[in-house]
Amino acid sequence: MPILWLVLVVLVFSGGMAMRSNNIAVQAVDSSTVDTLSQSLLVYRCAATEFAHANPSFVGAPNDAVLNLPTWFKKPAGISAYIQAGKSYTYMAGGPSGLLSALSVATESEQIGVKRSGFLVSNRSTSTGIALPAAVPEEAIVALN
Repeated sequence: MPILWLVLVVLVFSGGMAMRSNNIAVQAVDSSTVDTLSQSLLVYRCAATEFAHANPSFVGAPNDAVLNLPTWFKKPAGISAYIQAGKSYTYMAGGPSGLLSALSVATESEQIGVKRSGFLVSNRSTSTGIALPAAVPEEAIVALN
């Protein structure tokens, strides 16, 4: 009978270790997803900014084909840009938690934030006073040029 208890303890312990290992793997996947999205949003922002500077009279959402995106770039679903008066507003509505923090850490810029009541609210400060176009959805994570 004591050997049965020993086997039971070993099984419980190994099950706990397997659960912990699974949780670590899930956290790593979430972290890499946020990192990939943040870097993709910044790549897309650069292409949109170049297009906005080259076409200052353009207003609207540019087609991906007119942006000078790298050939290796695969745009994740949900990333969009809006251009108005020579400025680009790259955004993602409903991004995962942690995306805003990852962008803020990567850029250390107050030009990254969330649209609230029509204005950009930076993760690094309160409202920046920068009005965002109506085409950018409320609560979207936004990166300005």
